[in-house]
Amino acid sequence: MNSKYIRIILSFLLMIALVISLVSCGEKPAVQTESPSPSGSPVPEAPDVIPDVPTDRYDASKTARMGNNATNPLILSTGTLEGTFSPFFAESVNDIELTSMTQLPLLSYDKHGAPVAGIDEPCLTYDYSVEKGPAHSISTYTFILKNGITFSDGKPVSAKDVLFTTYVLCDPQYDGPSDFYTMAIQGIDEYRLQTDKETIRKIDSIIESGIKTGEDGSMVINAAQGVSLDEQVAFWSYLDEAGEAFSQAIIDYVNANYTKYIPNYFSPYKVEQVSANPTMQAAFAMVMWKYGTVNETGIFKDATGIAYDLTKDKVDAKVFWANILAAHGYDLSENAINSERANHLTIQDYVRELYIKAQDNEEGAVQSISGITSGSMTCDDGVEREYIKIVLAGTDPAAIYKMGIFVAPLHYYTEGYTGNLNENGVAPGNKEFMDFLKTKNDKPLGAGPYTFENFESNVVEFSANDSFLLGSPKIKTLHYLEVAAGSELDAVKSAKVHYTNPSASMETVNDITSAKEDYAKLSYILAHNNDYGYIGIQGQAIPEIEVRKAIAHAINAQLAIDNHYQELASTNHRTMSRILWAYPNNPEDLFPYDETGETSKKLFVDAGYKYDAEKKIMTYPESHEKSGQQVTFKFTLPTKNAKSHPAYSIFLDTQKVLAKIGVKVNIESDVNLLSKLNTAYDSGIQVWASARGSAGFNPDMFPIWYSDSGVNGSIAPSATGLFYLFENGSDEQKSMLTELNKLILQGRNSVDREERKSIYEKALKLSTGLAVEIPTFQRKNMYVYNKEIIKESSLLSGDDITAFKGPMSRIWNVELN
Repeated sequence: MNSKYIRIILSFLLMIALVISLVSCGEKPAVQTESPSPSGSPVPEAPDVIPDVPTDRYDASKTARMGNNATNPLILSTGTLEGTFSPFFAESVNDIELTSMTQLPLLSYDKHGAPVAGIDEPCLTYDYSVEKGPAHSISTYTFILKNGITFSDGKPVSAKDVLFTTYVLCDPQYDGPSDFYTMAIQGIDEYRLQTDKETIRKIDSIIESGIKTGEDGSMVINAAQGVSLDEQVAFWSYLDEAGEAFSQAIIDYVNANYTKYIPNYFSPYKVEQVSANPTMQAAFAMVMWKYGTVNETGIFKDATGIAYDLTKDKVDAKVFWANILAAHGYDLSENAINSERANHLTIQDYVRELYIKAQDNEEGAVQSISGITSGSMTCDDGVEREYIKIVLAGTDPAAIYKMGIFVAPLHYYTEGYTGNLNENGVAPGNKEFMDFLKTKNDKPLGAGPYTFENFESNVVEFSANDSFLLGSPKIKTLHYLEVAAGSELDAVKSAKVHYTNPSASMETVNDITSAKEDYAKLSYILAHNNDYGYIGIQGQAIPEIEVRKAIAHAINAQLAIDNHYQELASTNHRTMSRILWAYPNNPEDLFPYDETGETSKKLFVDAGYKYDAEKKIMTYPESHEKSGQQVTFKFTLPTKNAKSHPAYSIFLDTQKVLAKIGVKVNIESDVNLLSKLNTAYDSGIQVWASARGSAGFNPDMFPIWYSDSGVNGSIAPSATGLFYLFENGSDEQKSMLTELNKLILQGRNSVDREERKSIYEKALKLSTGLAVEIPTFQRKNMYVYNKEIIKESSLLSGDDITAFKGPMSRIWNVELN
């Protein structure tokens, strides 16, 4: 686990990837939105319109459900639930999944993560466009909304509901998981900070000028244009308070996500002890972030050398921040203090927030966001439809991911609130309003396929929303049953649930295939996960591209599949998850396996290495510090039990192949390997096995592959040595990296999906060709269901499913036998 540099990308389950769909509708002037109806007042009915729904949609009010579909529930398994079923505040994967049953997103997505819209898609958008301004100065997203769509309570969905949703997500008091507000929407800073443009200009100038560490270790404030020194001093006076909040965010994140590592990294303490003790929580986070260690007696020593008895002494965010300052001084860059952050907020963001709050600005001083507007337009079919327009500064292909929001009903979520609401249905910066929204966390309402009924005794019950835009769900009642992790298969075998996704294993595949006893009624579906395995080759430790290629040609990735995964994985030939839309079509293997070792031998010799045919030994070249010695590499697996790792058989075979040409390979295990990768060279790591996940649907290669450290603030390229190779590699490698950097930026500056796909095809050939990361396999997810209860033909299967679209993705079409 690369704990120190973990980044979380908080987003809803229905986030989507980028594509442009041309919109040909004549726009009318923006419509002024009216103030929402007072709480409890009836919502006026929408005028008669022809709904934008499929002509053949199933309507249970006209054709009644029959048999089991009408009388029996479909029971799905879920993990532990927090019970926050809100389109705004649901945070855990399980809560979000259940919330999504009741919600309709602004956009839908296909099996590769590309966004789609239209009458046949489960989203509110009829069509949409993305337009770029002169010199990429702005990007304008226009979402045309479908007519005649209703929430499950029969009230119409309109642009007001979309505006309401976006304003909640952008509110200064919003503390949910959505990062919608992090987009560069015009006017977002004024709204979020509830202050004027001039104050923001001064703050931006102060932050841009920054601070540094003086010779005596004190903070030195750099001169800022158009801002007095007193104003700068006042701003940076909040740094320590901000630092404590910054550090507390790390503590909260670690303890929310990594308590399972307490036995390995924080022994002798137990999970229960840490969960009940704030001091231990802080110390545990510092250990995971490499700011301390715990010895066998439980004494914690921080990175500055101070020892703490965790049963008596206090360790908190203040201590953590002091350690961060001691390590980095006042360097706030992405290579220093901001490399430590646990979320998208930088240390400057925390300082800014504290400074603004201290200015005693009037609550609700800024009521609207200039870059979010609504209106109506007449489309080519002569139909008038509403639209939502979002204007961003610059070009950001990743922005569309943050627009995959659930559209929440204004009338429902504001009903009962007694305070004043503005024309967008919110009370900007009012904590009481935000707290009121949370009172409905236990009973969501939306325009999704199902309506929430209750959550009791570990069971969440839903009933069909017969007005769902793509048709009444075929099954009237849906249940989710909480099932303990690891018990999913037992639950479906015993018919407690009808569908689940257990940890994939060949044992389960074979048991189901055998069709014996309880397995006779089961069937399974496999689909690619969105992460892939790879073998890393450290570019600074092994700087010659020929040598890295030599190792690559001795790697037989198929062995991980044959000996470990079998049906549960397939090969991958590029440094990207193969299910992403940007992954090339059937790319060739750049490093075909040669079991003879001859291809590898030639590459070693081309790099100046010496092969003694008589002794059958490969030695380092004269220019190498180990000149004359036998070439030796260390291969490392991140596990205690090497034989259990999927790459073990690959390493063993590579060891044998390279031995044929006199190259020695030592295979080792290191359970702490993954936490060392960002310092791989200094940690003596040469070749290792790991896996890389895709952070959603965005194929952006910048954080991991952009090799100019002066531009890329991420430390990730250090793992493979790209920063070193960019500065010190051969002319060939420098040329490859320069071209790769150019392509990565081109991909970032385009919002045209097909153009980006072409760019990434070239970029991936270069990144893979550098031979610092050799893709090996792509794992698969497993879905198991009771075929005696679920009608198999109603599930998505085969090429229709990926990690982005599972068998139940169109749950409204699923039927019972």
